[in-house]
Amino acid sequence: MSSTEQNKEINVERDLAKEFVLNTSCNIFLTGKAGTGKTTLLKEVLEETEKNYLVVAPTGVAAINAGGITIHSLLLLPLKTFLPIKYSNLDADLFCDQAQLAKHQKFSREKLDLLLELELLVIDEISMVRADVFDAIDYTLRRIRKNPLPFGGVQLMVIGDLFQLSPVVKHNVEQELAQFYKSPYFFDAYVWQSSKMLQVELQKVYRQEEQEFVDILNSIREGSRDQLVVDKLNEKFDRSPDYSDVITLTTHNRKADAINNDELEKLDSPKKTLLAKVSGKFPSSAYPTTEKIILKKGAQVMFIRNHPEELYYNGKIGKITRIGETNITIKTSEGTSILVEKVDWKNMKYRLDEASGKIEQDEIGTFTQYPLRLAWAVTVHKSQGLTFDNVILDLEGSFASGQMYVALSRCRSLEGLSLSTKIKLSNIIVDQRVVRFTASKSSDQDIENRLKEEKRIYEEQTFKKRYALGKISANLDLWRSVILDKEIPNQADCLLLVDDLHSEFYKIEQVANTFSKRLEMMIQDRSVTDKHIVERSGKAVEYFTNEIHEKILEKLFIHGAEYSVKSGIKGYLNELDDVENSIWKVIEKLYNIKYKEELVFKSDPRHVRKDIKKRKKQKLKPKAAKGETYKLTLEMFHNGISIAMIAKERGLAIGTIETHVSKLIKEGKISIFEVMKEKKVEKALKIANVYTDLNYTELIQRMPFKMSFGELRWITAHRDFLEGNK
Repeated sequence: MSSTEQNKEINVERDLAKEFVLNTSCNIFLTGKAGTGKTTLLKEVLEETEKNYLVVAPTGVAAINAGGITIHSLLLLPLKTFLPIKYSNLDADLFCDQAQLAKHQKFSREKLDLLLELELLVIDEISMVRADVFDAIDYTLRRIRKNPLPFGGVQLMVIGDLFQLSPVVKHNVEQELAQFYKSPYFFDAYVWQSSKMLQVELQKVYRQEEQEFVDILNSIREGSRDQLVVDKLNEKFDRSPDYSDVITLTTHNRKADAINNDELEKLDSPKKTLLAKVSGKFPSSAYPTTEKIILKKGAQVMFIRNHPEELYYNGKIGKITRIGETNITIKTSEGTSILVEKVDWKNMKYRLDEASGKIEQDEIGTFTQYPLRLAWAVTVHKSQGLTFDNVILDLEGSFASGQMYVALSRCRSLEGLSLSTKIKLSNIIVDQRVVRFTASKSSDQDIENRLKEEKRIYEEQTFKKRYALGKISANLDLWRSVILDKEIPNQADCLLLVDDLHSEFYKIEQVANTFSKRLEMMIQDRSVTDKHIVERSGKAVEYFTNEIHEKILEKLFIHGAEYSVKSGIKGYLNELDDVENSIWKVIEKLYNIKYKEELVFKSDPRHVRKDIKKRKKQKLKPKAAKGETYKLTLEMFHNGISIAMIAKERGLAIGTIETHVSKLIKEGKISIFEVMKEKKVEKALKIANVYTDLNYTELIQRMPFKMSFGELRWITAHRDFLEGNK
């Protein structure tokens, strides 16, 4: 294959990977050798996607570098080993099962909204994510989103190289973890098989252009203990290398620190201590460099991030020529002087924008420091992702899987490589579980057709999932947990109401699931026209919005109105507002469903919420005069506002508004049939006409069906209205 054909093939592969992330719901494992542009591709995807995404990583530093947050902070995972099944007699300080995990995860409504609106979850440095953590991610998203699909229906894009950093498993849990998982790698998680994850391996190496060196790296990466390769590398052995002008990669922090300190002490210039400025929330575990840097004029330093205008890059080495009050001058090996100022690393927090429904990021903390570190030596681990022109490898001592490959692949060329200790065949360590997994993952020979099919499925799913109503159930669950956590008057009644709403919602959801299946059949049936699909979808919107409003929201309004007159429960009332708001969002999204850019519900929405701020202002208005208060109730009623909502907006008890309605029925300004069903009125009226001498308590006991005192007042008011018009 010619180089032109190879580049074309690789470009096609790279474009396909992006297409799968942007235009399908397919889970993607993006991998590739060191220097193949995985990070660059990720940046492009995040810039171009219209999906709601979150970026997470297994460590604080990796999360800051990826511009995201840690897996544990997003999903509130405890620092324990997760067991995918219930298992007794294990140390509760070290392990947790599904029930214990759910109990630990106390999600705020803000966090819940994020997870419910999430469409794409990016996990960087996936090779470090343990299998149990991967299963905990899956379990949490399924549970929170009320969705049985892998990861609760969220698309995953996981990025990393299994031949580099591996998961850390502590000795005190290693034996127990092995009872559940074949290996600690994420690909041995239970969810892996059902996730149908497409593996895309980037082939083109951008860091190294010398083919001989690329071949050597490939051999080391795959664990091939080739003596010819080792002999070729050992030609770079230098018994007494000059540490002063190049960077040394070592296996241990103490060795790197010793080299840096020794070289720094050799310089005659005075030391300068540079302190970082930390503001807001920025945990020390996520510091991208040390809080205190000690430098001297003449010190060899390395840049630890990229400059936005490409004045320097992550891994570029130079020497300090001047240390000023607000800047440092660095001279590079090319003879160029760079004026370096302190830079900000930002700790970001994700939030859901109410207006747009998109996930946004807010800055919650900054770490301000010079983007430099002493660079006579650095550990292999800390060199991850860096590129050097000249490197001394000091790999004497213990080796971990993939460590040699990471170290060698930091160097741009074989010419720039020196060894302070010779390499042995035994130093080439690769986890055979990774080798077996990689060998078993055959490339998709028909990837173009699979992309076409996945795009079709994604288009159908995007339309269908608009009828998925699980967000209501998730918010009811959160409301229930709030009730249990707070001291609320009539707490038992509140819990009964939640259970009742859950029951009502279950019936609605069953209909939604049935409709979703029919919708899928209609979309796949070529004989069904788009017009028919739009009409059926519009009717479904009308049905579901009416059901949700009548069976869920109306009961919430009544509950809120009853509790609005109680004292000391402002927090609970705010929670009710949040629940109500979350359900309104579902209704509003239903009204805005489109099929092939055409709105399916053509009429004006029947159920529209009023602006919360207006409602609050309305409550602050002076108390209406007696005649005016009835007039205001009548006006709001004729504007289509329910009795419960009138009570809530006016800050009055429901019983008060029901009394207003009784008076208005008696005066003929409201028909009783606007508030009660005709058959119920007829039956109740017959009994009321027979037992005219009974009081309300006695009369309500005579009724053959359940009736409230408010309804009974309406019946007697209607009776009086009829008597007065004879």
